[in-house]
Amino acid sequence: MRRLLMCGVAIIAMAVEASAADMPDFLRGSTPVVSMPGAGTRWDGLYVGGQVGLVYSGTDFGNSTRSLVAFMLRNTTIENEMRPSDWTTLGKADTTSSSYGAFIGYQAQWEGAVVGVEANYNRTNVSTSATDSIGRTMTTSDGFVNSVRIDGTSAIHITDYGTLRVRGGWATGNLMPYGFVGVAIGRADVTRTAQVTATGFNGTGLTYAFNQTLTEAKAGDFAYGFAAGLGIDMCITQNLFVRGEYEYVQFGEFNDLKTHIHTVRAAAGFKF
Repeated sequence: MRRLLMCGVAIIAMAVEASAADMPDFLRGSTPVVSMPGAGTRWDGLYVGGQVGLVYSGTDFGNSTRSLVAFMLRNTTIENEMRPSDWTTLGKADTTSSSYGAFIGYQAQWEGAVVGVEANYNRTNVSTSATDSIGRTMTTSDGFVNSVRIDGTSAIHITDYGTLRVRGGWATGNLMPYGFVGVAIGRADVTRTAQVTATGFNGTGLTYAFNQTLTEAKAGDFAYGFAAGLGIDMCITQNLFVRGEYEYVQFGEFNDLKTHIHTVRAAAGFKF
């Protein structure tokens, strides 16, 4: 039995050797194996691209009149005790717009894991405004019965913004889903107007009247914030890819205005 087993192993070995001898050179290892199309896409390296998007933006105007009112009523009993500058004169407003821009990035790949950094720039035309008024009556410590009214108007126009973000994805064939986080910077034109009207009287018959308006306009005001989102890249050829992406950007304050942006975008890029 042992002799038959050894003879069988020898015959198989001879057959394998003969088959290997008949194979083409590239199958016997004399020539490096070349990856065939469809075996997987490499995502590492430098890439650039362009994009278009649909933008949904919301702005909180609640603090937009604060500094204006505080300046007009500085060093007064009304401001010290009634605190009109802290009143929420204006509310929130939303709008939609479009955007377009470009991106450039670099990423490295380890098996399926892909990590990189990307700079992203977008032009847009996001305009939002709010107008409202608020009034209160209060007796202050000096004996005056005060009626104070604030009329406010505020508007913001975001012209462009950019992000610098870190990306992490997982390559599966020609698809790469990814997520990202990063920092953002935006530029906007901001206009704010506040009018303070106040009247008062006391028990001795003394009266007063106050009416003042202050307007402030800033062009090209910058604000910083953060960005986060999800997306998926899909290779069309070895070097061309398309992208679908969602991005959320929260800015700090544009001259006392808090603004955030949701963007859904489509893009196309070239890998070097």
